[in-house]
Amino acid sequence: MILTADGTFTVFHPLYGEPYHSVTAGALTECLEKFLYPSGILQRAKEKREIRILDIGFGLGYNVAVAIKHLRDENRHLQIYVLSFEKELMENPPLLPEPYGYYQRLLWENLPAFEKEGISFKLLLGDARKKITEVSSFEAHVVFHDAFSPLKNPELWTLQFLLQVKRLMDIEGVWISYTSSLAVRKSLWLLGFNLQTTASVGRRRGGTKAGLSIPTLLSPQEMHKLLHSPFSVPLEDHTLEDDPSLILTRYNLRVEHLKAPL
Repeated sequence: MILTADGTFTVFHPLYGEPYHSVTAGALTECLEKFLYPSGILQRAKEKREIRILDIGFGLGYNVAVAIKHLRDENRHLQIYVLSFEKELMENPPLLPEPYGYYQRLLWENLPAFEKEGISFKLLLGDARKKITEVSSFEAHVVFHDAFSPLKNPELWTLQFLLQVKRLMDIEGVWISYTSSLAVRKSLWLLGFNLQTTASVGRRRGGTKAGLSIPTLLSPQEMHKLLHSPFSVPLEDHTLEDDPSLILTRYNLRVEHLKAPL
C-alpha cells in the first residue's frame, strides 16, 4: 500500500506501472475534486428521484463509495444505480476512513451485484470492451472514466470504446476524467461532446469534463492544440479487440506522419 498526500491509501498496479490514485493529490481528494465535485452530480441529486452512475474502472471502489455517500447526504430518498466495469479485482483493498469506509465495505461485501439501502449496484468483470457491448441501455447521468492512463491502458480510451460509453449516457449526462490527453479529447470532440477543463489537483494539468448539453469552455490555447496538434488524433480500435500495443503503435505512426514536414 502507498500512503498518499491526504493520509488515505492507494495501491500500485504492477501490470500498468501506475498507482490507482494520485499520490500527490491524495486518493480521497482525487475522488472528490477530480470526479465528484466537478461532475455537478450532487446538484442534480437535489432535484431527481434517481441518479445513474457509469463507472469505468471500479479499482478499489473509492469513486463509487465516495459518490454514494455524498449523494445520500444530498437526498436521502434518492435511488442510486451504479454500473461498473473492472478487468480483475485485487485482494484485500485498503479501506477509506469513515464515513466512506461503510459504503466501500458495502460494495466489496456484496460483489458482484446487490440491491439494498436505495442502491442498485452491478459490477461487470472482464474486458470492458466486450462487456460494454453486452449492455443494451443505461442512460447514465454521470460517467466516472478512471481507467489507467491512456498510454498504459489505451484500449479503454479509444474512439470506438468512447462511442460505446456515449451510447449508455443520458442526453444530459456528463463524462468526467482526470486526463487531459489530446487523443482522448479529440475522440470526445469527434463524437459530438462539448469539452471543459477541470481544475488541476495534485499536478500541473487539469482533467476533462464532457457532455452533449454543456458548453465548450476551453482556452484559446487548448482549442488550438485540440484542432492542430499532431498528438490530437484518436486512439483507434475498430474491432474492440486489438492488443494495447497495436493501438499505441497505430497512434504513434499517425502522430509521426503528422509531425513530418510536407
